[in-house]
Amino acid sequence: MSEQGNGSRGKLVNAASHLIFIIILFILPEVMMAIAIPHRHSFVFYPGFYFKTLVYIAVFYINYLWVIDRTLVLGNDRRKIGIFIAANIALIIACLVLCWIASNVWFPTPPRKARRPQPEHYVLLKTASFFLRDIVMLVLTIALAVALRLSSKWKDFQRQRQELLADQRAVELDNLKSQLNPHFLFNTLNTIYALISVAPDKAQGAVHRLSGLLRYMLYEDESRVHLDQEADFIENYVTLMRLRLAGREARLSISLEDHGGDNVPPLLFIPLVENAFKYGVTGDDDTPIDINIYIDGGDVVCTTSNTYTATAVTSDRPNSGIGLANLRRRLSLIYGGRASLSTTSDGHSYNATLRIPL
Repeated sequence: MSEQGNGSRGKLVNAASHLIFIIILFILPEVMMAIAIPHRHSFVFYPGFYFKTLVYIAVFYINYLWVIDRTLVLGNDRRKIGIFIAANIALIIACLVLCWIASNVWFPTPPRKARRPQPEHYVLLKTASFFLRDIVMLVLTIALAVALRLSSKWKDFQRQRQELLADQRAVELDNLKSQLNPHFLFNTLNTIYALISVAPDKAQGAVHRLSGLLRYMLYEDESRVHLDQEADFIENYVTLMRLRLAGREARLSISLEDHGGDNVPPLLFIPLVENAFKYGVTGDDDTPIDINIYIDGGDVVCTTSNTYTATAVTSDRPNSGIGLANLRRRLSLIYGGRASLSTTSDGHSYNATLRIPL
């Protein structure tokens, strides 16, 4: 469900809960009267009861719209809580006085048939029970207002937090990608520089191919690209890198089956391929560089294998290993724990495996 749909649904649920609350308050006096006078056959309107209902609604919205926002929502320190309690005690006292005036002065209950006088203590207990009932109703009304308001604020906080995290993740991904582009360009320009003096024609063709790669990196600036687009980018890059190899083979195998139209984040494979060429030419033998991209179940897998020497240890060089470090961070931000990057070395060869879900 979209964010807009979630917001509309939340507003609808909130409005419905308020409507149900108001309906219950207006129906409750009639239900109580029916229980108290079970043999009553006609509807009797008691203004005092419904006046109390309006008082309860006023108490609810005074807390919901004003008191809670200025006390409980702003912090949980004792001072704020004390202000909340004091404000509601004053509100309850004012409501009790108002309800007593309404019941005895403005809307007195119609007189009943003459009965023998009740003992004074009985009248006092009955009055106290009415006050206690009203206090309980007011406290429950305030508690309901607190529950609904804090729940609404918590949902707003969670939504804002998710939006902030998404914005931060997007900014960090953009920063990582901006670091990747110069890293890729630096390695490629080194290759072209080496060709200029020995093979100017190849260097010219390499510049042309590099412009195509940069066009992809600059103008395909999307969060997702088709898998076959990314595969074409890797194929063009490998073709360009083969120009710097002298007597060493670079083998590329791409098998996407029918998943070429699936979407993946751009430039996830290139750090592994870059490292394979960067360090795969340091050995003295002619061990080929192997690059494979294939589908395995619901995942796309990229594996690289190249020679490895002690002088090529990235941790011993300033700013080395930027590509793999950025790749791990991007995987963590995009996939959490659903993607994996593993590397192994036996002292002679270096192997890397990247697995991401489609």
